[in-house]
Amino acid sequence: MQSEGLLQAQKALRCRLLDDRNTLPWQPVRDLAAHLLLHLDDPEQCWRLTVEWLRDLLDADRVDGGYALPTQAMYAPLAEATRPGRAVPSLVGEPMNVQDASVAGVWAARGPVVFDDVAEQGHIGTQMRTHLLSIGTRSKLSIALWDAGHPVGLLCADWLEPAQIRTDARIEPLTLLTEAVLGPVLAVAQQIAATVHTGDDTIAPRDTALAVLTPAELRIARMVAKGMTYKEIARELNRSFSTVDHQLRSVREKLGVSSTARLVRCLSEMMTVAPGKADRQLHAVA
Repeated sequence: MQSEGLLQAQKALRCRLLDDRNTLPWQPVRDLAAHLLLHLDDPEQCWRLTVEWLRDLLDADRVDGGYALPTQAMYAPLAEATRPGRAVPSLVGEPMNVQDASVAGVWAARGPVVFDDVAEQGHIGTQMRTHLLSIGTRSKLSIALWDAGHPVGLLCADWLEPAQIRTDARIEPLTLLTEAVLGPVLAVAQQIAATVHTGDDTIAPRDTALAVLTPAELRIARMVAKGMTYKEIARELNRSFSTVDHQLRSVREKLGVSSTARLVRCLSEMMTVAPGKADRQLHAVA
């Protein structure tokens, strides 16, 4: 059964976005907004719908997106959509170091930031450029999502061949899309997902769920939050890959997340957005 809070959030966003056609005059954007509201209690599905829609709009080889903050060192895409019939490397669940001047520029911009030629883009750092070229990216478009002045996440579109993006009329509606629809909707979806149902059917903050983790699971959770891979964790703890995999499955189940990508986002939010009890718990096992 849908909670009253979810229904109220859907109603408020529907009134804000869809009741006045002048707010969103372009019908494809209205259709996307209406579709997202149906899945407001499922942030991962909202991101999946978003990246699929944007891939089709831009005719990109890969579009990925996920919750992020300017202060975070790592970004892990929550969802991606790739061009059908083409071998495109997947980035889901792969934390990336985003402390690069080019990413800071994306956060500072109020609209899409275009990199027509990654290999020749001077303000992309060497490490970031090397990473992008290693996954086949030749042209890139990035957008920061905001809601009422608060950062929400990142959207990135990649092309495996150089593309003339700046002159493409299809990027014109992206500022309206991100400011009016994606930022507000994905922010509300995140807020709804940041609560869990307790045994007596009341709502509690998700970060209190860390109390159910064992010391060993907390130690692994902290490593995941730092962006370490399974192999790196296994080597650091002198454990087998299967042991680490088993413990991470247990962590995901206890925290109510379905993937490692969502686990990274969840833990990063706990430590960066709302430091306190959760932060102390994670760092106590360092």
